[in-house]
Amino acid sequence: MILTRIRALGTAALVAATLAGCGDRKPEPPKMSEVFPNLPLPPDPRFVSRSGGEDALQLTVLTPTPRARVELYYREMLNRNGWKLVNQAKDAEGALVLLAEQKGPPLWVRIRSADDTASTYVEFSGARLAGSKPAS
Repeated sequence: MILTRIRALGTAALVAATLAGCGDRKPEPPKMSEVFPNLPLPPDPRFVSRSGGEDALQLTVLTPTPRARVELYYREMLNRNGWKLVNQAKDAEGALVLLAEQKGPPLWVRIRSADDTASTYVEFSGARLAGSKPAS
């Protein structure tokens, strides 16, 4: 009798833990193709990191190209092939931040020197367009 009661309580605890875990699921971040359908990568990019939330992604790459050449590349690239460079500014850390629009989601590009200053980090940020969130 006690063994049956222990099994029943153990089973109930397991079911409760399983159901509780279902409600705590983090929302899935958008797919790369949703926020970066037309991503202009720098020359010889090397993947560094990817992070994201429910409606946005950030992708960081490292290129061996010097920062000044990468900045020129993006100022030119984001004014053709359907892109329109709409804003550029330096942030508090001195990185160049570009905002570009296209038919689809906008793109933020942050360009900063790597520690060795011969290489350059390029951070891409994109967001899922309003109303394009997939059904759960």
